Amino acid sequence: MQGFLKPYQVEQIKKKYPPGTRIQLDHMEGERDMPDGLQGVVKHIDDQGQLHMAWQNGRSLALIPNEDQFHIIQPEQQPEDNKIRVLVVEPGKVPYPQQIENDYRAMQKLVDGCIEFVPLPEPDCHLYCNDEGKLDGLPGNRRLDHGDIICGTFFICADDGEGNDTSLTDRQLQYYTERFQEPEQYTDEEAHHVECEIKIMPSASDSIEDVMRMLGLLRDGNDGMER
Repeated sequence: MQGFLKPYQVEQIKKKYPPGTRIQLDHMEGERDMPDGLQGVVKHIDDQGQLHMAWQNGRSLALIPNEDQFHIIQPEQQPEDNKIRVLVVEPGKVPYPQQIENDYRAMQKLVDGCIEFVPLPEPDCHLYCNDEGKLDGLPGNRRLDHGDIICGTFFICADDGEGNDTSLTDRQLQYYTERFQEPEQYTDEEAHHVECEIKIMPSASDSIEDVMRMLGLLRDGNDGMER
């Protein structure tokens, strides 16, 4: 049995097996319908370090490191026709389409770091960017609809409805090419600003009047309650 892992050990597993990593099962004890040689894709890693999978046989059993036996399928072992069409958006440049390997290593190389998934308003589309773009001081690129500024290069691809990255359609490609057509300029302060929302919670020692004042239901003075 796998003991409790320390946080840094879980982080090591997450870095080694990011979402999209292709896995081949060598052996899983006690599971008759999980044969040796079965292949699958990592969906996510939980806080116990278990790899939640999408297997070829439709199962979703998680892999437990140091208990189950498995290995990563290297890129050269994957099918040759494994490319998707994406839209690449670099700071200070107009967007351009590009064929890339549908593999997390190629994606990380494109954004120069670990990838972060960001949903987009257009149905079945999302983008991947550098998840530490702001912390690493990458230049501001484009502002999204909700106001956040993506730092560093990002790319946009589509989703097949089952969690798999796919090529953009012509319509999707045109829509996002026009959406991010104009390069945008930001100061370092603007680009690397992170919003922090501070919520004031009442303590046990606060009176009812204090709590009502925090909530904006009571004005200072003798005006009484606001409607």
